[in-house]
Amino acid sequence: MGDAAAIERDVELSTAGIRLAGTACVPRGAGRFPTVLMIHGSGPLDRDENMPGQRLDVFNTIARHLAAAGIASVRYDKRGCGKSTGDYHRAGVGDLVHDAGAFFDALPGYDFCDPSQRFLLAHSEGCLFAPMVANERPAVAGLVLLCPFIDDIELTLLQQARQIAQELAGLRGVTGAVQRFLFGLGGGPVERQKRLIQRVKASDAATIRVGLQRLPARWLRELMAIEPREIFSRVVCPMLLIGGEKDVQCDPGAVARIAEVARGEVEQHVIANLTHLLRSDDGPPSLFGAAKRLGDPLDPAVLSLTADWLRARLRQVAP
Repeated sequence: MGDAAAIERDVELSTAGIRLAGTACVPRGAGRFPTVLMIHGSGPLDRDENMPGQRLDVFNTIARHLAAAGIASVRYDKRGCGKSTGDYHRAGVGDLVHDAGAFFDALPGYDFCDPSQRFLLAHSEGCLFAPMVANERPAVAGLVLLCPFIDDIELTLLQQARQIAQELAGLRGVTGAVQRFLFGLGGGPVERQKRLIQRVKASDAATIRVGLQRLPARWLRELMAIEPREIFSRVVCPMLLIGGEKDVQCDPGAVARIAEVARGEVEQHVIANLTHLLRSDDGPPSLFGAAKRLGDPLDPAVLSLTADWLRARLRQVAP
């Protein structure tokens, strides 16, 4: 199925004993098109960055906008999510980077893809995986990173916990009292996060139980071992960096700091009022507030900046 500007079709890739299921969104018309592979943020996300209880509709929205600009894309369900096989909870960072790299390598096999014009687009956690893929593949024509980060993961996790604690303190009425009680069990968000980090570091298990939840401990352990600054310092391909002024999960200041260490050409933007969920919010920066805007459309600036940058890259390499 598709719209007036695009045709969508199922694609799949077998790699490392699993099957990754996805969608290709292709402009109407004959020929091979520049193609963007999309890499998810954290969590058990499907090809559109949706999961039970949270509908973001990020990658499908971007894909259709790009198709209208003459650019094809591929998006896929994480292993163990959506229609992909495998075990999401036991997957480590190496597995997720492998999956993205394998799909990128497979793109030339599709009849719609121009092998010389393959790009990576990533959101949140994927903004670390995309340069890891690119650093091993000179064929990557460029990176589009939405809400990137450069701080060590442990620092980022603790900052997110402090943000939760700060917002809880500001909640009023019965709701605020109940939320503070629930989050306060075990010492509050920051202390709970510190204990979880130490528990994950001390374990060699692929998964651990945290209350009623199953946590992918191997993934978090491997993520905390990565030095994002070192990864970005080796990037030589062009990058478009888009941060959100109201992003309280990934510091918008990371955009400028990544641009300072990268070796290739960088275009950078911090969009006013943009949250981590790529929606606009004119209220104060807030984790809880951002989630309330999920029913809103993606900020149009994200779509236009992405398409314009990709088209500009194509003009630069055209014969």
